[in-house]
Amino acid sequence: MPKFLVIQAARFGDLVQTKRLLLSLALRGEVHLAVDASLVPLARVLYPFAELHALSVHGRPEAEALARNTAMLIRWQGLRFEAVYNCNFSGTTAALCRVFEAEQVQGYRPEAGGISRSPWARLGFRLSERRALATLNLVDFWGHFAHDPLPPAEVNPVAAPGGQGIGVVLAGRESRRSLPAPLLADVVRTAFSAMGGPKVRLLGSSAEKNVARKLQRLLPSKMLDRVEDLSGKTDWPGLVDAVSGLDALITPDTGSMHLAARLGVPVLAFFLSSAFAHETGPYGQGHLVWQAERHCAPCLESAPCPYDTACLEPFRSQALLRSLTLALTEGTERATLPEGLQLWRSRVDSLGTVLHIEAGADRHAARRAQVREFLASYLNVPFVSSADGAEGTTISGEANAGHAWLFDEWLCRDTDWMLPPGRYC
Repeated sequence: MPKFLVIQAARFGDLVQTKRLLLSLALRGEVHLAVDASLVPLARVLYPFAELHALSVHGRPEAEALARNTAMLIRWQGLRFEAVYNCNFSGTTAALCRVFEAEQVQGYRPEAGGISRSPWARLGFRLSERRALATLNLVDFWGHFAHDPLPPAEVNPVAAPGGQGIGVVLAGRESRRSLPAPLLADVVRTAFSAMGGPKVRLLGSSAEKNVARKLQRLLPSKMLDRVEDLSGKTDWPGLVDAVSGLDALITPDTGSMHLAARLGVPVLAFFLSSAFAHETGPYGQGHLVWQAERHCAPCLESAPCPYDTACLEPFRSQALLRSLTLALTEGTERATLPEGLQLWRSRVDSLGTVLHIEAGADRHAARRAQVREFLASYLNVPFVSSADGAEGTTISGEANAGHAWLFDEWLCRDTDWMLPPGRYC
């Protein structure tokens, strides 16, 4: 039986988002998964079929990381993997891949002076040059490292309420990723009322205990006997148990959001400009994302914001709360949103997860559809779109007109077909 190694040395959310790749490889052979040692307990719960390899890489210089993982590198050499999938654009993980032949490694490979990318990874980096037009979920990006990946509809369950109430993910980085506590309290209170007063679980690490206390002070006293604060009280298996069976999860772009989607829990996500739902939104069918939309979006969370986080302002509108109520009761057909805010519903097509706009304006719709059609062609995937809600409908009209900009300006370049210098000389 062939053996495959997947290196996923990033954090919680990235581990969850590697699911399509891992399941695809499991259909063909024996899967080995290398993760940071801190995530081994979670990986054991999420991927019981994989043989786990604990890495010591986070926060360490490359030389130290290599020295700490010497025994593992020796073991890897003896396992004779058919292919290695390095999911991280990291000098350290690329250096770990030096024990393999370059042609064995998909994703990110070491080369003199830096990191080389396999063709699909190279195209993924080009997508990041114009993120507003990109239309590929990260789950699908990694999933298509594998040949003939698992059909997207088989990756995560269709979202459905489980009867266990509302989960609320707390995050401390309020200014750039999360709704501030007063806005989050409004959202929680609105969802609580629309859903008939279910139990509420507050989820987060010990670092979010202060946020949990602040949120509870802002909620009506009659709600508090229905609120359970689990911040700092769950290990990885405990978090899986806490999220399983929820009716909905209110969350920013977090690992817990991806975990909920993996478990089939309906996600109600709120994305400021530093998170982009088309890239890292919840995977699968039936999730909702309220997305900030500005000329400067999507932006880098690590870069200073020159606009004083203006993307937060539309979330203060009462229209947001009305759209949330409609989404949880009647449906979103009558929902309206202020300028700078969109509501998206997740679906799947033949390429992967795709978002359909429910409220707000999408000025990039036509070109985003063209990009998706191009990616399907590149991957040799027979393409049908769910953009209008009808499976089997192909992209047409404006979206099919004039693809030259894709080839001349962005995704297809001379270097894709020119011979690499010196390779064949």
